[in-house]
Amino acid sequence: MKRPTAGFHAKKLSRAGARLAELLEENEKPVVTRFEFFEMIRQVYRESPDKDLGLHSDAPGVKDYVRFRSALKKAGVIGNDRDYGARVIRVLSVPDLPADGIIHLLDPTCYISHLSAMQWRGLTERVPRSLMLTRPDRKTATARLEARMKETLKNETTPFPLTLIDHPTSVRRRPIRVYQSKAAGACRKSYSYGFESFLATTGQTFLDMLQEPRLCGGMAHVLDVWEEYAQTYLDDIVAAVDQTPSGIVKCRAGYILEEHLGLRRPEIGHWKECAQRGGSRRLDPGRAYAPPFSETWEISLNA
Repeated sequence: MKRPTAGFHAKKLSRAGARLAELLEENEKPVVTRFEFFEMIRQVYRESPDKDLGLHSDAPGVKDYVRFRSALKKAGVIGNDRDYGARVIRVLSVPDLPADGIIHLLDPTCYISHLSAMQWRGLTERVPRSLMLTRPDRKTATARLEARMKETLKNETTPFPLTLIDHPTSVRRRPIRVYQSKAAGACRKSYSYGFESFLATTGQTFLDMLQEPRLCGGMAHVLDVWEEYAQTYLDDIVAAVDQTPSGIVKCRAGYILEEHLGLRRPEIGHWKECAQRGGSRRLDPGRAYAPPFSETWEISLNA
């Protein structure tokens, strides 16, 4: 059943409320944050310098936010989101999105990663039960949101700042796993399936396989993927590995590319400087040390 549009409810709203409902519908996002909702209220005030929309002040405040949210909710224009509750405003006339689209709208610091990114890029036939996401550590992610908010606000302030959202364990009936990491890497926008999300770059996806193979189907599966696709994406892999500060990741990549697959690049030779003997230096970090050993890369071949 098609939901009624904002225009259908205009007779239940003030002129300002009807205009706000139009802005929400024109925005074409099924969910908005409190920050975004307040900025739309501010836009209504900017558009009405002569009080032609029946406004009673020059600028909105918290009371106006509460008043408009209550009025639009009673008119059936908005509601609480079924997964995020009152923390998020659901625009009822805009079609919903799957989990990755919703999360991108609410949390631009997140990107699809690990086995989910591998599946998205066609590197694996495995289908992860959970949508796997990575975002930076809380301090870094918060700083990114503050920078985004500052750019939007210019010289103004807001009573509803952008804050880092805690995602529920399930969004749109899809289990969610979010990994916070200081090593959160490169991602880019993806527009597949008609909505926007962030996806780990090809190089970052291969890098993630070596940093956290347990999140990518296990090292045995990782080796299968590298055997099939490493030559195709060699430029991306070498560029990503060359940028990582992790010596053990460079050694794992060097062993797989050079010794295991026979692929050679000048950059790989430089990674050998990271090799150092030690019982903790293992190809598969999730398994115990095993006797097969690479003398060149100083790692246990325990996969």
